[in-house]
Amino acid sequence: MKYILNKGLDNCPEAVDIRKRVFIEEQGFTDEFDKLDRSAYHAVVFVKDQHAATGRLFSDKNGIAHIGRVAVLPDFRKMSLGSLIIAILEKKAAELNFISTELSAQVRVMDFYTKLGYTPVGEEYPDQGCPHIKMIKLLR
Repeated sequence: MKYILNKGLDNCPEAVDIRKRVFIEEQGFTDEFDKLDRSAYHAVVFVKDQHAATGRLFSDKNGIAHIGRVAVLPDFRKMSLGSLIIAILEKKAAELNFISTELSAQVRVMDFYTKLGYTPVGEEYPDQGCPHIKMIKLLR
């Protein structure tokens, strides 16, 4: 297994493909790509030279690090690639001197993030009709 970590989605066509296949085709989201993609770090994990999983890291206007758009292609699920993507992005956040990361988790996968050390904060809210919840993790 190997991975890449690039700044800007233009430099990461594999991430675009994974996100289209998982979030648009599989899950039915319509508003997948945004202006944050231009400045975010995008990680892609490869299995036997096939792109398999992705996620992004960006800082908001308040200087808070956010992880998002974590996706694993169906053929590569149950291989702990989602956990690997999170670890890659958390490492980058720590290198950039962030003390915590936040994410907006789909409620159906909240347990996945809890096992990785994230804590839910606040109430559930809809994002494109899908229930989400804010989660936070201290990195140090």
